[in-house]
Amino acid sequence: MHSRLSKLPVAGLSLALLLIILHLLRLELTPLLEFNRSAIYQGQWWRILTGHFMHTNTWHLVMNLGGLFLIMLLHGSYYRAIQLWANIVLGCLLIGLALLFWSPQISLYVGLSGWLHALLVCGCCIDIQRHWSSGWLILAAVFGKVIWEQWQGASQDIVTLINAEVATDAHLYGAAVGLFLYAVMLFVRRFAQAGEQTATN
Repeated sequence: MHSRLSKLPVAGLSLALLLIILHLLRLELTPLLEFNRSAIYQGQWWRILTGHFMHTNTWHLVMNLGGLFLIMLLHGSYYRAIQLWANIVLGCLLIGLALLFWSPQISLYVGLSGWLHALLVCGCCIDIQRHWSSGWLILAAVFGKVIWEQWQGASQDIVTLINAEVATDAHLYGAAVGLFLYAVMLFVRRFAQAGEQTATN
């Protein structure tokens, strides 16, 4: 546990600080940064990425920070800082694009929960690669949750707490993107290993 905690400042603290700062400035920044379908169609493409870093209220932020902390405890040791930020940018972009093209009913969106699903799934795949049975258990739980949300919708308690509808599609896309991010990690690692072998020959 101590080794996992020692990774938290490197892997997650900068992201947590960014989320807190943006939240403190949310009244000014949310209109500029939220995922807003109409604004995106007018050329404000940055919202596809930046909407993930804004939150509806403090409870929304606290829930996502809690999720980030728990995932970092589980899988934080798998990422260097640059790897985590690459995961964030690529994951959020892909989830945002999926919301844009495949969820036309979502006009406004904020929150990091979609990417947190991606990060957790990616980490579970690494667990499985290392032959840890917990990876399969958590992965099954994540996809079970996602399927349940698609069928029954999100908990009304959560809707009340964050004062907004839960974008369950973002969780679905996040879980799928997590699988893709893991595949990208494998490809990059094997490409780098092939390059090292070529250099030594």
